[in-house]
Amino acid sequence: MTSARVVVGDLLTMDPARPRAEAMAVRGGRILAVGTRDEALAAAGPGAAVQTVPGDGVVVPGFNDSHVHMLYAGLELRRPDLSGARSVGEVLDTVGRAARSAEDADWVYAVGNFEVEDLAEQRLPTRAELDEVAGRVPVFIDQRTHDAIVNSAALERAGIDRTTPDPVGGTIERDADGEPTGRLVERPAFELVWRHIPPVTRAAMRRALREIQPRFLAAGITAVQEPGLTSEEMAAFQDAWAGGELTVRTTAMPLVDPAVPFEELAQSMSGVGMRTGFGDSRLRLGGLKVYYDGTGSFGTALIREPWPTDGGDGDGPPYGTRVMPHEKLVDIARFCARERWSLGVHCVGGAAIDEVLDAFAQADAEHPIADLRFTLIHAYLWPSPENIRLAEKLGVVVALQPSLHWRVAPRLIAMFGEEAVARATPVRSWLSGRTRVAGGSDGPDFPLDPLFGIWQACTRHVRERDEPLGPHEIISPAEALELWTTRSAYACFAEHERGRLAPGQLADWVVLSLDPLTVPPNDIRDALVLQTGVGGEVVHES
Repeated sequence: MTSARVVVGDLLTMDPARPRAEAMAVRGGRILAVGTRDEALAAAGPGAAVQTVPGDGVVVPGFNDSHVHMLYAGLELRRPDLSGARSVGEVLDTVGRAARSAEDADWVYAVGNFEVEDLAEQRLPTRAELDEVAGRVPVFIDQRTHDAIVNSAALERAGIDRTTPDPVGGTIERDADGEPTGRLVERPAFELVWRHIPPVTRAAMRRALREIQPRFLAAGITAVQEPGLTSEEMAAFQDAWAGGELTVRTTAMPLVDPAVPFEELAQSMSGVGMRTGFGDSRLRLGGLKVYYDGTGSFGTALIREPWPTDGGDGDGPPYGTRVMPHEKLVDIARFCARERWSLGVHCVGGAAIDEVLDAFAQADAEHPIADLRFTLIHAYLWPSPENIRLAEKLGVVVALQPSLHWRVAPRLIAMFGEEAVARATPVRSWLSGRTRVAGGSDGPDFPLDPLFGIWQACTRHVRERDEPLGPHEIISPAEALELWTTRSAYACFAEHERGRLAPGQLADWVVLSLDPLTVPPNDIRDALVLQTGVGGEVVHES
């Protein structure tokens, strides 16, 4: 039998049966007992090692991010990073350096995690400017896997010119003469060029996972839900799991390609012989991931009223980009309900939330979905009271990202005004409606540290403002901590084994430098992760 250990410290357990404790006994990767030091020692038995947590730290359950792109964050480590750029010139300098170091057949695949307002010129780099610094080397600037900025060489590789039609659900931006500008709006257009980039090998993906996990563990993240994975990406996670390299527990969500006919999708998914929940505590199969609309910051979310900027899909109110027809989403939702798959749908704007919940309700009428944890992903641009009531009635999970609101709010204020944006990302409203809300980051595009997200949910601070935006949507530190522990574990079908420090749960913990429930909420952002434990073993210590 594996020897036990006793972890001694100030435990904030998230377990209603015993909210506070001074020690826990651990064996075989799970928690044996939680209570006093003597109780933990008695449960551990003779010869148990005793570990006292560092400093005056407070022990909380390991953080679970319900929506984060860990693999992509790992791949970004070896790509040109434009997130710190503050001018078009800085973007071009970085792209130019990368192009000069590229071989003839290489692409420049750059990480474009910047907002227009971050750049001094208040505009994006143009195709002509990229041509000037990159020459014949194709350039692809990835803006959050939704939009892309490319140069002429990249357009030529993809065969895109003035005669190329817009794909369903996407837009090839064009100038006054009808020539492509180099901006590709939303994933169907993005993929017209992306599919021509030499694919990342499974070995490179596995390396990326090895390299990024220490960053997640240093933030106290012991579990993630990874949405929108291709078959090769799923295989890379399985490779890492088989090699004993997957320390961060992962719920993997396969991506549904909106271009694949529903009949073909249903046939392929029916024949895999697996369903949501298959796997173990390190790697588990999650629900299917579907994109339904665009984003708020790029002006492509499907909203109920006209956008105050150009960029609608031209079909009249509601405005924005509908990535797939509603009828197809209904078919997918009904299929998932019937075949017992979970389903997570990217839906940002209010009109998209309306339509996704309608699809969920149609599926529920045939096969109840509450236990499948169908999920609204993002759902931050003005969900209605009726949306909240229906989500609660159906048992739908809402995956929210407070750090996303922190970042994109200034741009939205410029378009819609302060009063409207104060109502965006309504965490308090969702919780008051007894909805099953889960916390996450949507990193690496947005700050992925859970403590940052907890701080934002408790303060409603956003970039470039000193005062809270929408203080009526503030939640308590205890509620915010739940979002990244018990509630996010539920969203991942893992409430039976993580999210609490309680007997039978996985021995995953984080030691914080302060108690998030007793300090002023503004201080939470300054907390440090002193230690992270996974499966009873210390995997990070600062």
